[in-house]
Amino acid sequence: VFAAAPDLANQTITFLWTDWNAANLIAFLLFVGAMGKSAQLFLHTWLPDAMEGPTPVSALIHAATMVTAGVFLVCRMSPIMEFAPYATGFIVALGASTAFFAATVGLVQNDIKRVIAYSTCSQLGYMFVAAGVGVYSVAMFHLFTHAFFKAMLFLGAGSVIHGMHHEQDMRNYGGLRKKLPYTFWAMMIGTLAITGVGVPSTIMKIGDVPLGFAGFLSKDAVIESAYAGGTDVATFAFWALVIAALFTSFYSWRLMFLTFYGTPRGDKHTHEHAHESPMSMLVPLGVLAVGAVFAGMIWYKPFFGDHHKVEEFFGIPTAGEVHASAPAPLMGAAHAATESDSETAEGEAGEKVYAKPGEGAIYMAPDNHVLDDAHHVPAWVIWSPFIAMVLGFIGAYQMYIRRPDWPAKLAANQRPLYLFLLNKWYFDEIYDAVFTRPAKWIGNFLWTRGDGNVIDGGINGLAMGIIPFFTRLAGRAQSGYIFTYAFAMVLGIVVLITWMTISGGAE
Repeated sequence: VFAAAPDLANQTITFLWTDWNAANLIAFLLFVGAMGKSAQLFLHTWLPDAMEGPTPVSALIHAATMVTAGVFLVCRMSPIMEFAPYATGFIVALGASTAFFAATVGLVQNDIKRVIAYSTCSQLGYMFVAAGVGVYSVAMFHLFTHAFFKAMLFLGAGSVIHGMHHEQDMRNYGGLRKKLPYTFWAMMIGTLAITGVGVPSTIMKIGDVPLGFAGFLSKDAVIESAYAGGTDVATFAFWALVIAALFTSFYSWRLMFLTFYGTPRGDKHTHEHAHESPMSMLVPLGVLAVGAVFAGMIWYKPFFGDHHKVEEFFGIPTAGEVHASAPAPLMGAAHAATESDSETAEGEAGEKVYAKPGEGAIYMAPDNHVLDDAHHVPAWVIWSPFIAMVLGFIGAYQMYIRRPDWPAKLAANQRPLYLFLLNKWYFDEIYDAVFTRPAKWIGNFLWTRGDGNVIDGGINGLAMGIIPFFTRLAGRAQSGYIFTYAFAMVLGIVVLITWMTISGGAE
């Protein structure tokens, strides 16, 4: 299938009575499946409700397994995606929109697990942006690092809920860092990782590797790759991701400040009896903390920092020199547009050999230079997510530590906007009006008219109408009078004789 991917770019498929480019249509339909699996915008509504289950299940679902399967699918389908520019453009736009949308909703949520769930939705958008601009290794990098700090945040939230006797509303927390010290530090490390705390690469590197928490290296790699994408939709994605980084920092520190700082709120008895979780819950937090701190720096080069190591890590045959006697190659015209992009370049001396689609775990076309260009972006691009992270922290600190009365005043003054975000952009209400209610009406109509009137009515009509009619008719024939039976016998004989006479008898 992957070997035939270049041919798909030049073929058409009829779908819904319309001719489509085969590569773009296949890539788009594959992504629609990934949209639902990875909770992208418009198919995202299930994800926050899925965190109602046990916290360890939430940690697996939201961190390393189910929701990330859509990102993995798109990356593994990279041989097709590379020849589908319109589909990948759609992926970039939707991923960036999802990152921004989920980050805005996370700003005002009060359930501790729901905040983290929306952060998952937002981070998945980052991953899809990276895949859409063609740096599939960076998408997998963020998927990899995200698993550590997101699982730790969920398990940390579970530890808080356990210590607070199953209370999940952050408005009823406050001042818990002394009651739950180990959980506090685990959540602190997770927050530093998800907000992207680190030293920008323009200041310092250690062995060509930036210094920072796991989320810092992978998220910055995504943002820099979005800028390097060069297209209008990639530019939109860059700014959307920077703004989402600011919001991510704000709601992450808001969670920390509401939970572990300030004065205790809510039920006094619950706060007095708040307690640290047992070691069986704390040990996994410690293990994940190691990954949240070091995973980004350790795996930076195989995923992003060194092109050769990226190829080696993902099993992509390295470009090499060919024999001088080899025939000249076909020259491709544009990225994701011609079959020759994927041909093994068997050219004259000095021509490189490029991997064919499907030869590695991921595929990047010869004219896909985003991975290399991302290392040469302007300094202000590198600093943008760092500045956004700092601004988010300052905003949360100002509103929840220095002036804790501000959030209520702001919500009152900007009530329509507050309700808009609190109700998740009213997606649930819109879907209820557009899909749920009409579906219920159609179901009720088919039940009353179809099942009730036709099916039940037909059976009841047969049982209570036609059968009793023939029963009564047969009952009248059984009158009990001898002359009636004699008349019936004579009538039967007359009918038989008449029939035999007309038909010619027994010839």
